[in-house]
Amino acid sequence: MPPLPASFAQEERRLMESIFSSAASTPDAARIKTMRWPASLRLGHTTQLLGKAIQISSSGISLLLDRPVRESEIGLVRVDAFVAGNPIRLQARTSVVCCSCVGMDGFRISLRFQDLDEDAQNAIDTLLRAR
Repeated sequence: MPPLPASFAQEERRLMESIFSSAASTPDAARIKTMRWPASLRLGHTTQLLGKAIQISSSGISLLLDRPVRESEIGLVRVDAFVAGNPIRLQARTSVVCCSCVGMDGFRISLRFQDLDEDAQNAIDTLLRAR
């Protein structure tokens, strides 16, 4: 399969920035961190999808999963990361904003955070500051 044109990647980034920054009210709203951390998305009481967290902002996160998820579905996202040698766990309630196929890599699921508690907000802040 041939690689996607550069314009596709630019358009996808523009879309992600608009999705993530539209719901946040803090000055860091436009800050997006690219990463590759283990993640899972729990839908309902039985379905747990495993994948990778690939982007995060103060208002949402993108996961790379092996199957699509319906838009507006509610789920619980969990990301396990190490920052400066310390384990960080983000666990937050989310809603699916967008789902798109990214070729052989699977499906990019864009999620918007809902009702963040203090622990989740602290984890997001730590992940955004990570180098």
